[in-house]
Formats: sequence, structure tokens, C-alpha cells
Amino acid sequence: MSLALAGCLGTSRPSRFYTLAPLQIRDGSGSTATDATLAIGPVEIPDYVARQQIVTRTGTNELVVAEFDRWGSSLDSEISGSLVATLRDRLESQQIAVAPWRSAIFSGVGVTYRAAVSISRFDGIPGQSVVLQGRWELIAQSSGKKESLGVREATVTEKIDASGYDALVAAMQRALVRFGQQMADTVVAAMQMAKAPCQTRRVQTAHGMRDSR
Repeated sequence: MSLALAGCLGTSRPSRFYTLAPLQIRDGSGSTATDATLAIGPVEIPDYVARQQIVTRTGTNELVVAEFDRWGSSLDSEISGSLVATLRDRLESQQIAVAPWRSAIFSGVGVTYRAAVSISRFDGIPGQSVVLQGRWELIAQSSGKKESLGVREATVTEKIDASGYDALVAAMQRALVRFGQQMADTVVAAMQMAKAPCQTRRVQTAHGMRDSR
């Protein structure tokens, strides 16, 4: 019995760990001047995926928790790191410095920004597709005051190219990149609107002039 038990224990399947971080992460600590600072976070995720094990679906309502296929760190940290890298790359030409919200340094001078992210769904059916649903709110902070510049939502579906968790995680990474690119585009638009003079503009209408802010 002892030999049989030792043989069973010796063939136990090892755990595999995955990350959503891109293969190449730019440091972003260059000496080029920046016009604004954007902090990404906090990132909220649903309870059913807030675990070390990777969670998938087999249908509409059934979830599967993979005991031996796990995230290298907490899933919210994995998502945050991927979004920071994507937005940093996307906003480089706009001279916007991007960092995780916990490590971002706010000088207190001028306007700084933060994008709070809430993920409502992030999972997939192996061999089929990954679905990422989420929203983000851009918040401007100046002189101790905070102002919401708007909330946006997005749903991204990414096809899984092959079977196995390698292909699943790769599709999740691609979905995050697309989600982050949409975030970046709306962030630029919102920042440009916020920089516009906060004065009453006269708008011509069919019935004459009216005030619009």
C-alpha cells in the first residue's frame, strides 16, 4: 500500500501558471516631457473570477474552475498591468504618462486623471471565444477637487484559435488589448474636451441663439 500510494503521489499533475502581461513592456520612464498623468485603477472584477484558478464556461450558466491552471498573480493585478501597458503604448504620442493608480505620483499642480475600471464579465468557452464586458470612468483631479468626465462601456469578443489554456489566455490578452485601446481613444477625447475653455458658448439654432455648456 505504501508503494502504491507513493506511486500515485509521484504522478500528481503539476500546476501551470499564466499571465496577461504583454511579452514586451515598455518602461515608460523616458525623459520626454508629458502633458498629463493618467492613473489606471482601481480595477474591479466579479467574484466568480476573483480567484487564483482560471475560470471558464461550458455553457450559459455552468462555470468550470481549473485546479491546475492558475494565474501568476491576482487577476485584477494581471488586468491592471495589461491595461497600463496598452494605454501607455497608445497614448505615448499624446504625451500622457500612464501608471497603475497605486504607484502614480500626483504633484498636486495642474490637472491629473484617473480611469477607474469595473469588469462585469471576463471568461471564455475553451475552443470557442472569450468575452470581456466592462466600463471605465475618467476622473479629473485638480486642487483637491474631483470631477467625473464621463463613463464608457465596451464589450469585446475574441475568438480562441486552438484548444487548451494557452490559447484561452492568449485570446483573453487580445481582448484586453482591444478593450484598452478603446479606453485610450475615449480618454484622449475626454481630456481634449476638459481642456477646452469652460465658458458659455453661443449655439445657433432654428429659433435663434441659446446658451450651451
